[in-house]
Amino acid sequence: MLEFQPLTLGELPRLRDFFKYSGGRICDTTPGTVFMWRDMYRTEYAVCDGSLYFKVDYPGLGPTFPLPLGGGRPEHFRRIAEYCCRQQLPISFCPVPREELDRLQDFFPNSAATANRDSFDYLYRAEDLQFFRGKKLSGPRNHVNKFLKTYGNWTFGDLTEDQVPEVLAFLDRYAAGWDKAAPSFHEEVSKNREVLEHLSAYDMKGGVLRVDGGVVGFSLGEIVGDTLFTHIEKADRDYEGCYQMLVAQFAQRFAGGTAAFINREDDAGDLGLRASKLRYQPVALLEKFIVTIEEPCGAHG
Repeated sequence: MLEFQPLTLGELPRLRDFFKYSGGRICDTTPGTVFMWRDMYRTEYAVCDGSLYFKVDYPGLGPTFPLPLGGGRPEHFRRIAEYCCRQQLPISFCPVPREELDRLQDFFPNSAATANRDSFDYLYRAEDLQFFRGKKLSGPRNHVNKFLKTYGNWTFGDLTEDQVPEVLAFLDRYAAGWDKAAPSFHEEVSKNREVLEHLSAYDMKGGVLRVDGGVVGFSLGEIVGDTLFTHIEKADRDYEGCYQMLVAQFAQRFAGGTAAFINREDDAGDLGLRASKLRYQPVALLEKFIVTIEEPCGAHG
């Protein structure tokens, strides 16, 4: 029987191993995404028979379930349906990646799937973001070249604990200069601070870009399977080409080898961000679906 409880940062070390069994490349099944957005989505978790279950409350959707980690799908689907029926909740799953959709709908024949374009992840070949080779990537490459010509005294290095105060100060300047009304913006900045203040717990790979010794950008992410996930990326737009330089340096430092792909997450429906991510020439948009179940309780008991 599933018994959910609120997800706290203290649970990360105990639950981390479950994420090795995600089997996919969407960002929603990484420790970074789950824990950074746990408060915004009021995430709860349950561990049952070797599987990790999450219940989240996405705006406009109400309580819904990402696909669990570990174990077998029929057991997952049955347990979630039983839980929803006991709690008198509608049965819905989100996000469901394309490769899992048929299996879910085979189990729940009376279901409806809706693609959520705003949540599609952008997947890139690591080597494309490392060097921006070829005509299609001439735009980002030109920005990097502009940065190199303009700012001769630059460095990029690993983010270490002793640099955290400087990076936090940069984050505060960034937030003040790009303040937005959306609650998600303020929650993102808050959780960026949390990651920086709890580097050992999050165990992310981080890099800092400097010009003349001062911080002009930083990135944080993690490798799961064959993919490097970029969870945090902040740069000073007053430095021309700063973002493109940060993208390339982060990819060169942490991708490659077993991490042949980079996931730069979704665009949340922001058209400017969408255009920016498309300019980096993704090799795939990782589709995600909302699946609602329209059948009586007890059908899978």
